[in-house]
Amino acid sequence: MIKRYALALIFVALFAVLVYQPANALEAGQSLILPGKPIMETAAKPEIKTEAKVKEVKSKKTVSSSAKSTQKIPSAKARYYKIKKGDGLMGIIRRELKVAEADIPKTIRTIKSLNPRIKNVNKIHPGTVIKLPGRTVLAKTPAKAKAAEQKVSKLSTPPPQSEKIGEVKEKKVMPPEVGFAVLKQIITQMNGSITTTGNYFLPFSKTGQVTIDCSKIPVIEFDDNTTVFLDLENRANNSLKKMISDNWANYYLVKTDKNDDVIAILKKVINTTKSYSMIKSEKPLMIGAYPPVEVMVDWVIFSTLPKKTKSLKQGLRLINENNLLLPKSIKNYSRKNGLIITEISPETGLVGKPDEVYSLPPVPVFPAISARDFSYELVSNLGFSAEKDVDIQMFDTVKDGFNLSIKADVLIKKEGRKYIIYSQILSPQFVNSLKQAGNEIIFVKDNDSPEDIMVKVLHGLNIPFISGNFTFSGPEKKQAPYAINFNGTMIKTGKDLYVIDFDFDQELRGLLQEVWSAYIAKY
Repeated sequence: MIKRYALALIFVALFAVLVYQPANALEAGQSLILPGKPIMETAAKPEIKTEAKVKEVKSKKTVSSSAKSTQKIPSAKARYYKIKKGDGLMGIIRRELKVAEADIPKTIRTIKSLNPRIKNVNKIHPGTVIKLPGRTVLAKTPAKAKAAEQKVSKLSTPPPQSEKIGEVKEKKVMPPEVGFAVLKQIITQMNGSITTTGNYFLPFSKTGQVTIDCSKIPVIEFDDNTTVFLDLENRANNSLKKMISDNWANYYLVKTDKNDDVIAILKKVINTTKSYSMIKSEKPLMIGAYPPVEVMVDWVIFSTLPKKTKSLKQGLRLINENNLLLPKSIKNYSRKNGLIITEISPETGLVGKPDEVYSLPPVPVFPAISARDFSYELVSNLGFSAEKDVDIQMFDTVKDGFNLSIKADVLIKKEGRKYIIYSQILSPQFVNSLKQAGNEIIFVKDNDSPEDIMVKVLHGLNIPFISGNFTFSGPEKKQAPYAINFNGTMIKTGKDLYVIDFDFDQELRGLLQEVWSAYIAKY
C-alpha cells in the first residue's frame, strides 16, 4: 500500500513538472522571431535571406523550415537570438532589447507576429532560434523619449541626426600637400624655416648620432633656436622622442594624429616653442591708430617675449562656405601695422583676394596757415565758384562823390547770391552796407582752429554737415567682418566728403571710395 502511495506521489510530481510551466518560461530548442522595423515603415525593403545566418546556430533541416516560414514577414534590421537554458521571454526582451517596462506587452505581441509558428511563446525550447527586432526601431513612451532627449541635450547638444549625416557627407578635407603648404607659409612668416630634403644629424655621444630623414620627418627651425621634428606619419617611436628631449634642450619631436587638421598641427608645433603661442581669438583685433581698423580672426600667433619685435603677430582666418575673404587693402594695412592675416580654406588651403587697383586723384588738402587760404580751398573743393582777395566796391564817385572799396578774403557765388568771407574785423557801418547790397557776411579768424573755420563757413553757406566718429562696417556691405572708424566732419553736397586731420592710408581710401562712395579730404 505504501509503495503504491509513493508511486502515485512521484507520478503526480512528474506530471506537474511536465505540464506546468511558469509564465514567461521558454524551453531550449524553441525558435522565436522578433520584429524588425515597426509597421509604420511602409517602404518595402528587400527581405533578408535568413538561411545563411541561421546556419550558424541550427541544422540544415531546421534552417530551411525557419526560412520558409519567415519569408512572408518584413524583417528589415531584424536579428536572431538562440534560446538558452533558463531563458524567459521577458528576460530576453529586457536584456537584449533594453525595452521600457511599459513597452514589454507591445513587444511580446510584435514577437508573436514575427514568429507565427510558435503557438506558445511561454514555452520555447533551448536551441530554438527566435527573431528579435532591432533595438532602435522600438517606439519609446512619450515620457521616456522626452527624458532621453533632455539627457542628450545636456551632455552634448548634437544636431539632428539627418543634419549630422549631411554634414559628414559634405565635409571637405584638405589634401596633405595643401596642408603642408599652409604650414610652411605660416612658419616662414614667423621667420622660421622647414626642411623637407636631405638628412638632419643629431650627435648624442662621442661616437653616435641620430639621423633624421627630412623627407619623412620634416625639420622646423624657429628664430629662437627651437628645432621641431614633425612626425606626420607616426614613424618615430617613443624612445627616440625621449632621447631627443633628454639630450637637447631646444629640440622636440612632435607627433601628429591622423585626425589632426592643419590648425591642430600648428598648435602642437608652435606651442612647443618657448617664444611663441597660438591661442583662439575671441574678440576683434584693433589694428593701427589712424585710422583704427577692427578685424575678426579665428586664431592668433604671437611672441611671448615682451621685447621681441622681430617677428610680426599673425592672425588666421578659417574661410568656410558662408564666410567672405577680407579685402586686400585691409590685409595690407594690417601687415603695415604688425599683424599678418592668413586666410585658410578647409579644402583649398591658402586663399585671398587679389590686389586692388584704385584710380585715385590726389587727396584734397585744406591749408591751415591762414583762415583765408583754408576757406578758399574748402569751398573750391565743394564745387563753388570762389575768388580770393577780391575788391568789394562800397562807394563810387558817380553815385556817392567818392570811391571806397574793401578787400574780401574770399568771394563765393552760390545760387545767385554772394557770400563774403572776412578774416578781419569790419565796422558795423561796413557790415550793414555790405548786407544792404545783398551780400552774406561770414567772419572767421586766423587764430581759429581749422575745424572751427570749417564749421563757420559751412553754417554761413547753409551746407549740411556732421562732425563726430564714423564707422564703416564690412558686414553692412555683405563683406568680411572688419570695420574702419575715425573722427572727422562729413560734408554732404554732391558727394560725401569726410574731412580729417591725419594722413589716410591710400588703399583704405580707395576701399572707402569704391564700396561706400566716401571721399577723403585733409587739413
